[in-house]
Amino acid sequence: MKKRALLRKIGIKLIALALILIGLLVLADAAFRPMIEKVNSYECHKAVSGIINKVVLEELERADTDYSSLVTLCTNDDGEVTSVQSNVKNINRLKTSVSDRVEREIADLSAVDIKIPIGTLLGIDLFHGMGFDVGMSVAPIGFANTTIVSEFTEAGINQTLHRIIIEISADVDAIIPGLKTRVCVKTSIVAAETVIVGRVPNAYTHVITGSGDLAGTLNDYDAVLNQDK
Repeated sequence: MKKRALLRKIGIKLIALALILIGLLVLADAAFRPMIEKVNSYECHKAVSGIINKVVLEELERADTDYSSLVTLCTNDDGEVTSVQSNVKNINRLKTSVSDRVEREIADLSAVDIKIPIGTLLGIDLFHGMGFDVGMSVAPIGFANTTIVSEFTEAGINQTLHRIIIEISADVDAIIPGLKTRVCVKTSIVAAETVIVGRVPNAYTHVITGSGDLAGTLNDYDAVLNQDK
């Protein structure tokens, strides 16, 4: 009887200890999970953004892309710019090559662990960069979305800055043991730009312009080309 009572007391203590440990784990998870998710998301965003920037710059260099290869400035006999027309063939080629490479590079990240020190994950400044590393992998979700945008902005009196911008967005999962964080990475890179300058007018009208899809863009600025980039 005494032995049975002793075993019962030990069993109750073990159960109580297990419950305390579980409670501490739940409290620790509730306290640190938001910071871990934030750091996990940041590290993933940084890694994927780096991949996207590298891919775009390499593709622009490989294709020897400049403003004149993407856009044609039509002029009249006096050299005045009468319209801006997109080169749809070159734009689509650039868009496809960038999208394909971005998707391949992100997929390769799933096989390469990104190491994050446990001290950094906990979000405690004193322990930043300290402790053992926790491996994080990146898993792409769907396809990378690439858009070529034509942007016109005011650059001075009767001057317009025209930019060709590559906008890329990709949804990925940042995965560490016991936690998966979905991250949307969006970045924009200027592929080419030029300044269109017209004659000094007798009167000046402020016109607010916006951005839109480049393909099929046709704008009349009654201006002359200043320089190509």
